[in-house]
Amino acid sequence: MPTLIHFGMVNSNSPQQNAGVLIGEINTGGWDANMKINQGHGALFGFFNLVYLQYNVNIDNFEMLDGVINDQDFKPMVGGNL
Repeated sequence: MPTLIHFGMVNSNSPQQNAGVLIGEINTGGWDANMKINQGHGALFGFFNLVYLQYNVNIDNFEMLDGVINDQDFKPMVGGNL
C-alpha cells in the first residue's frame, strides 16, 4: 500500500547533538556519529542578554565531505511497520 505524506512545514524545535529528524514509515537502527555539534547562538550565560546578530554553528566531524565510518560495533535491531 503506498504511503502519502504531505507537509507544509517540518519544525524541529530543539535538535540535540547527534540527532535526526526522520519522516515517514521508516525503521532505523545502529546509527553512529563520531562528532557533531549544533549551536543555535553558541553559549549564552547571565541575565538580560541581548543577541543583536544571530549566528548558527554546525560542526560535523571537521570534514569537508561525509563518508563511511569504519565502526565494528554490532547493534541488533528488530522493528516493523504497521
